[in-house]
Amino acid sequence: MTSNYSEYDFCTADQGLDYIFGKMGAIYGAAFTRHWDGVDLGLVRGTWKEMLGVYATYKPTIDFALNSMDKSFVPSAIAFKDLCSQAGRIPVKPERTIIHQPTQAEIEKNAKARDEAIAAIRAWKTGVKA
Repeated sequence: MTSNYSEYDFCTADQGLDYIFGKMGAIYGAAFTRHWDGVDLGLVRGTWKEMLGVYATYKPTIDFALNSMDKSFVPSAIAFKDLCSQAGRIPVKPERTIIHQPTQAEIEKNAKARDEAIAAIRAWKTGVKA
């Protein structure tokens, strides 16, 4: 399946979380860092990663949610997921198709092997007719 979307719109969930938390830190400042005082940050990231799921892997969805947040308070993972869900469907990630282009040496080697095989078949056919 092909897609009209850039592969650069996609990221890993961890990259998405780094982006989200970096932006929220810039938007909310100290209020953001104080929001997690006394909470294991690994648990926070794990919970957000689990809650956001595929939403954390598509940058346009993340940007939509970041631009739609209430700027007066830090959203919960659930509220952020709800904002992500309003961004629309996440497309299929484009996949690179790598096609091997044979070198000139490979082309010549294959042509020689083909010619030898044809010669062997002709010799066999001649032997069968005799």
